Amino acid sequence: MTLDDASPWIGLSIGNSRLHWFYYQGMHLDQTWDTPHILHESLSSSPTDWRGWQQHSPAFAYHSLPKMPELWILSVVPSQALFWQRYPHTRVLTVADIPLQIPYATFGLDRALAIWAAGTLYQWPVLVIDAGTALTYTGAISTTQCLGGAILPGLGLQLRSLHQFTAALPSIPFSEKIPPRWSLDTPSAIHSGILNTLISGLTDFMQAWLQKYPTSVLVMTGGDSVTLHHFLTCEPGILSSVPMDCLVLDPLLQGRGLQQLHALG
Repeated sequence: MTLDDASPWIGLSIGNSRLHWFYYQGMHLDQTWDTPHILHESLSSSPTDWRGWQQHSPAFAYHSLPKMPELWILSVVPSQALFWQRYPHTRVLTVADIPLQIPYATFGLDRALAIWAAGTLYQWPVLVIDAGTALTYTGAISTTQCLGGAILPGLGLQLRSLHQFTAALPSIPFSEKIPPRWSLDTPSAIHSGILNTLISGLTDFMQAWLQKYPTSVLVMTGGDSVTLHHFLTCEPGILSSVPMDCLVLDPLLQGRGLQQLHALG
């Protein structure tokens, strides 16, 4: 594909909680959407014509005929991928499509794309902090030296799990600011425990990485990346040991990674 090729195409990244849609005109990312997973009872059937596909995706509805666009799929949820790969112009990506030597067999495809995209778009070495349903840290020195990382429950999952798996703790929305460490009511105590612990973990991982690779870029991406980036930067001193010029917020890193892969063909 050449840089001046403006043919429209669609990228779909299927995450653990949502479908992330990207509509491109060639190498230009024109529009994005997030939608829920297809309901389980609807997975066994698929649309039979273009109008049916349009009803299932805002990206298809955004596109006008005469030509049906190509759909590139990256997925960590096999059942959801099976539904969308019935679309007649589909390419389902695998680890073989990403120019990265993965560190172990079960390494997530989403993590592979994110770390490769970050290194390609910014520089190597790089640390990617992907704040989705799961919060992942992935570090790499080059395309042949991905060092792996760590996985833990993300911000929203931690909040939901306390409500779902305890008898008395309430369901609460995100806090807009970091609460006092020693809180005097239950919602504030939940926010304090989760946010202060997450922030401590984030800064610790960043500092440990920069001690080994001081010229590295730190890239934050994923659905909760804007929220966590705000918490990290809203108060002086939280990131005192992390140079701010090495911290990059790029919520659309996966979409930009799909752009780069599409350009490679």
